[in-house]
Amino acid sequence: MAVDRTKEHIKWLEETYKVEATDIIDKKLYQHGGTRQSKRKTEYIEYANKIAKERGIPSYDPDHIALELEIGVPLGQRYLEPVKISGTDVFCEYEDLHMLNNAAIQQMIDDIFRTAIVCLDLPHRVLIDRYGFEVTPESINRYLETINHTMVGGAVAQEHMCELHPGLCPDGYVKVFTGDDDVANSLDKRFVIDINREFPEEKAAKLKEGVKRSLWQVSRIPTHALRSMDGGMVHRWNAMGQTMAFISSYHLCAGEAAISDFAYAAKHAQYIWMGTPPFISKARGHNSIVGLPIGYIFDIIQHESAMPEDPIPVSSEGLAMESVLFFQLYYGQMMIGTVGATVAPATFYVNDLYESRGYYLTDWIRKKYGEFASAPMNWDTIHDCAEEATMHCLEEYDIYPLLPEHHWGLIHAIQISISASACAAWATGNSMAAALAAHHSMTLIQKESILRTGWGGQESTHHPAMAIMTSVLLDEGLPVELTGLNVPFRSPFADSQHFTSHGIVAAHEARMDAWALSPVVKVAFADPHLVFNFRRVKETIAKGALREFEPAGERDIIRPAR
Repeated sequence: MAVDRTKEHIKWLEETYKVEATDIIDKKLYQHGGTRQSKRKTEYIEYANKIAKERGIPSYDPDHIALELEIGVPLGQRYLEPVKISGTDVFCEYEDLHMLNNAAIQQMIDDIFRTAIVCLDLPHRVLIDRYGFEVTPESINRYLETINHTMVGGAVAQEHMCELHPGLCPDGYVKVFTGDDDVANSLDKRFVIDINREFPEEKAAKLKEGVKRSLWQVSRIPTHALRSMDGGMVHRWNAMGQTMAFISSYHLCAGEAAISDFAYAAKHAQYIWMGTPPFISKARGHNSIVGLPIGYIFDIIQHESAMPEDPIPVSSEGLAMESVLFFQLYYGQMMIGTVGATVAPATFYVNDLYESRGYYLTDWIRKKYGEFASAPMNWDTIHDCAEEATMHCLEEYDIYPLLPEHHWGLIHAIQISISASACAAWATGNSMAAALAAHHSMTLIQKESILRTGWGGQESTHHPAMAIMTSVLLDEGLPVELTGLNVPFRSPFADSQHFTSHGIVAAHEARMDAWALSPVVKVAFADPHLVFNFRRVKETIAKGALREFEPAGERDIIRPAR
């Protein structure tokens, strides 16, 4: 008998909780075993006891705090269910998905924000026009060998310089790429991101047309350096390594008049930031999650497309990344801290729920509109998509009491808006339609159905959002691909950013676009030498949950042997 793919999430929940999804009462409430039902919490308690004994100061001790001191809520009254990472066979605890417990999630963030991208066309033009040099494949290869030395702290310009231990930065390197096959084929293959090899033929052709004949350099600053400082140093680190490599490999004189023109051309003129500085209260530099343009999410993920048949595989990869970046990192840690927010964002990439609801909606889109990205971009379409997705989800929460046990609090409201966003995106291929459908679902359809969709005024951002997003204000009325957490009405809450960014991924996938915001960023993250695998976002997070992922940035080589 064929499995109903629109009910996969219900099957997983029944297997996990070992009850029927339609059961109303938890007959084992308060009898699940407390904290000891969790392998991870048991491990934490035992480890914390060792720490407390060694240092003489109490540490993590949930049972003592709740049961003996009678402070707070005793953990483990309810079932602390294991979860399945969507699209994999991996089961883990939510504890394993806290970003500070998962090395893969940390490396995803590091690999994005330690990336420096700069075009070499202008510095090459200065070398030709101001210095009279000839720039050849041989001179470029010599430069690339040199910069792979300087980018990891190697000295070339002076003696008596202190250099970095290579064992601290094996993930630091530099590559280049271009849309010109002749130029790419003339360069040392060790340093080239080959567009033809990394992408299917049709997508490669579109990307090469977007990149054109320009030669782009991608520098990966060592993770260890990023973690010791912050994203603001990435540009400066790249600038120093790049300038020293150019001066040395082309035998330039650091004090001559033309060097100022060259330095600006090489370091600043055609540089791509992964993120602008956040608003002042965040006190961080460039390459921060707050300033990341959300259109880059589609460009960073590299999962193989299943279009024109199925937009869900790529869309679900984007949803997992958005959940980590905007919900777990920004909202959970930068705005909250400590326990942060893990369960809520993790529900978007566990138990195949997004995929199951997605297949219901894609079937509905085919019946109503015929093909993906073919529905008219008007209010009727936005309303119909938002209403269908919202009512389908609400009916599931009514029919299966086990589902709201899994999605407590505001999670169900955001889950519903994500489905509305995806539905409008797949139907129209328009990211603005997706964002409007999500806000419409939250503020009107859900509000009329269940009255409360947030706490502490949380839903308030959604009410003005529909007017703000279609305005001509310079920041708030930008095309959604260019917006981010720096836009004022998005910054307080993770959910408004979450389903807007997801609508971008889903819409561009429905249109079968090669990139959303930048072909350069798309190619830069197709690099197979990156530590995090952006072709398999959920699988790599699952490796982190199993403690099988090997991160970069470790200091073992300079600490005492154990």
